[in-house]
Amino acid sequence: MKFSYGLYKKEFKDRMCELEKSFQKEDVLKTICYLKYLSNFCYSINSKLTDDRLEQITKEISLKYLGHTVIENPHRDRIVFYDNFGLANRGLANIYVKALEKMGYKIVWILYAYSPDVEEIQKMYKDKENISFRIIPKIPILERMKMLRDMIKEISPHNLFVYTQPNDADGIGAISTIDGNISRYLIDLTDHAFWLGKCAVDWIIGFRNYGYNVAVQYRKISPDKIIILPYYPDSRSEHPFEGMPFDTSQHEFVFSGGSPYKIEGNNAYKEIVQYILRQYTSMRFVYAGKGTNQILEELKEEFPDRFFKIEERKDLDAILQHAKFYLSTYPIGGGLMVQYALQNECIALSFCDKDCVITDPKSFMLYPEKVNFVYYNQSDLYAEIDHLMCDEKYYLNCKSDSKQQVISEDVFLKQLENILNKKKTIYSPILQQIKMEPFMEIYKKNATYEQYCKIIFESRNKWIYKKHPFIVRKMKKALQTKETN
Repeated sequence: MKFSYGLYKKEFKDRMCELEKSFQKEDVLKTICYLKYLSNFCYSINSKLTDDRLEQITKEISLKYLGHTVIENPHRDRIVFYDNFGLANRGLANIYVKALEKMGYKIVWILYAYSPDVEEIQKMYKDKENISFRIIPKIPILERMKMLRDMIKEISPHNLFVYTQPNDADGIGAISTIDGNISRYLIDLTDHAFWLGKCAVDWIIGFRNYGYNVAVQYRKISPDKIIILPYYPDSRSEHPFEGMPFDTSQHEFVFSGGSPYKIEGNNAYKEIVQYILRQYTSMRFVYAGKGTNQILEELKEEFPDRFFKIEERKDLDAILQHAKFYLSTYPIGGGLMVQYALQNECIALSFCDKDCVITDPKSFMLYPEKVNFVYYNQSDLYAEIDHLMCDEKYYLNCKSDSKQQVISEDVFLKQLENILNKKKTIYSPILQQIKMEPFMEIYKKNATYEQYCKIIFESRNKWIYKKHPFIVRKMKKALQTKETN
């Protein structure tokens, strides 16, 4: 069943009305829960990139609950790194914390007990004297807000980094009540999508020029509050190659991966994989990611002994070093995965839409004018694949050129230091008129009724559940059936 945007608009409008009522009644719990739900709804559907009313209510209800906290005499050698993701081997937390620690700062890393990798992260840094942890336990949401506020007040850092999920209304709310002699930076990880957080920070750290323009033109953030700092993939070289479901000494393989939704919307990605496996009959293809979808299932059915779906693995560096080349997802590309490939001298190939710049690696490479692995029609991509497969000298030359496009760890550290001291980096943004609509249209095309039900069910919001009893019953039944099987 195709998702109707009329249904979405009605849901958003109705829940906004409920939010406004809760806010007017000063019902803090209900207001925060509705803010989380609506923020997640906006992020999942990606129909807008910001909502000033959600930002306003987040700050005002948090001030009503927590009051105003002023940091007057901060410890200039202390930095709080607030991390709502809690992932040991994904994202940007590691590269930021490592750089800050090397600068000599005392880092207090705030995590939640419910985060997936909280214990592993603490184990990874147990020998670092300058890195300590504060863990917010599994307690009710309003208690978490108060505890977070109290932690930051007690630590009194001069700098606070906010690395969080798009719907973190409780965390953003708590941080929005804190100001004074403190600089609050939001790391803009999802510059292509909705996030809540403008109300809580002083500076936005983006990683590319495109994100800067999204922030200025769509989020209406002042240009002088946006700083650009490209990132590099955190090395996983300590994890040895775990092998593949086939003999890699006998068969080469193409590697790809990401959330399965990134290859939905049309058949182009499937056609590219089919071309590779039909044209080169000894080649294997490996796709890594959580979950599956119809395209991946169909590829497995067509090539049962040559197409392999694996879960995310810690030996990503080693996988890329063994792969023939990396194929980026389409229609939504994977920026971090492309950089992992290039850093490991694995050739990356990207198929993109010319009018959808945000998915184009040229938007985040250090030297976009030198990017030569992006293709805007399938025939050109196929010709490049054939060239790589049939000309060994050309293939080796392409491999050796890969690493130049990724910022080095030393340069990243130096520019992060510039942010703390000067509120700027060497990467000057260029103001360009952009159109996000073609990219947002991808989400609209991919949206389904099942996705709509999933957003509602996974909200775990008792007030939302009361509004959608049929959907909740349906999803619970499906979950029970899955567990039984």
